[in-house]
Amino acid sequence: MGAGQRRALLLLIAVISVNASYTVLIPFVPDLEERVGAGPVTIALMFALFAAAKALCQPVGGAWVDRWRPRAVACVALNIAAAGIVMTALAADSVTLLAGRFVWGIGEGLVTPALYAGMSALCRRYDVSSSRMMGNFGSAAVAGFLLGPLVAGVAAPFGLEALFVAGAALTSLTAFGLLRAIPDMPAEAHEETERVTGRQRWWRWVLVLGLLDLFTHLVYTSLEPVLPLYLSGAATGSARGAISVVFVVGLATSAVSMWVLGRVADRLALVPLVGIGLLLLGGGLAGMAASAAVLPVAAAFLVVMVGYAVLFLTARRGIVELRSAAASQGAAFGLFGLVSDVGNVLGPVVGVVLYELTGRVSFLLLGAFAGVLVAVLVAVGGRWRRSFPVAEVRALPTKSGGEDVQRVA
Repeated sequence: MGAGQRRALLLLIAVISVNASYTVLIPFVPDLEERVGAGPVTIALMFALFAAAKALCQPVGGAWVDRWRPRAVACVALNIAAAGIVMTALAADSVTLLAGRFVWGIGEGLVTPALYAGMSALCRRYDVSSSRMMGNFGSAAVAGFLLGPLVAGVAAPFGLEALFVAGAALTSLTAFGLLRAIPDMPAEAHEETERVTGRQRWWRWVLVLGLLDLFTHLVYTSLEPVLPLYLSGAATGSARGAISVVFVVGLATSAVSMWVLGRVADRLALVPLVGIGLLLLGGGLAGMAASAAVLPVAAAFLVVMVGYAVLFLTARRGIVELRSAAASQGAAFGLFGLVSDVGNVLGPVVGVVLYELTGRVSFLLLGAFAGVLVAVLVAVGGRWRRSFPVAEVRALPTKSGGEDVQRVA
């Protein structure tokens, strides 16, 4: 295993750890209710404060990345997250519990743009395709979502406190591993990039890509509460098993799709990929309205998750390849993350409200909106394609004067 592969592996382990934080606490909600007397309002605040802290701290982390080394930011941020994990584990009252989750969210928010900047730095340092790297990133992110409840279930006999303290230790260890994983951009290359591209208004393109990702996340998170309601309404008995299978297979399909797409997506430009992703998303949503039976819903959900994978990868690849943001990539990913995370907040609310008002027509409405976006893309896609400032991802000179162009598998 080459140096680039080792660095990429350490970075992907950190991505898995960060995303497992979203789901690892879910199976322990009853334990928290008993341990600290947390009622429904406290439980809701626990998840909401985490999400809010993460979203709001991403621009801060991004600005910090641009002013300091990304690997140092990543190390400090993950150690802040580890401190929040320990506070959550040892909390004996609701206030300490909420404070712990808030600190945990701060660490997660600060580290996210640092991880993206680290991926971008690896692309440049080892001449790796941005699609390939972001495909690996997306697969690791989904793997973390799936791993959280799995680890919690297996380690449940040891209790919340032991599991979370061990998790905090692993998070801190990963933080110091990132000091070795993330390379620094040579100062002369950064200065040249800033001289050539620093005056361009990169934030407009970041907002466009962020809004695209907002819609992608809104669709998925709206389905998290709605699909169980939809499947339960049509089931004669308990639909719990069917709901679990549909979501696990859908997420696994998304992870595999990102991995595969990362190896073939370079053959297509960003605008056609966005169109393909939106068509898959809209088609899958329309298919869900046809029947509430498990097999048709599962098949339609798989199509949605492939579309989700295409859009997830394309939006992040766009930030990496955005030439005008190359000198401010931390800020670009920070802004992107803040806008994108709004979809996670709005999705469950929008989904449930639409479903309660319109029933299965809610799937058609979301699918129709994806279709409208495709129509807009067709109308102005040529102009966007000509004006999007794409950067080259090239090998950078090493200290010895040669070029380090190792590709990461």
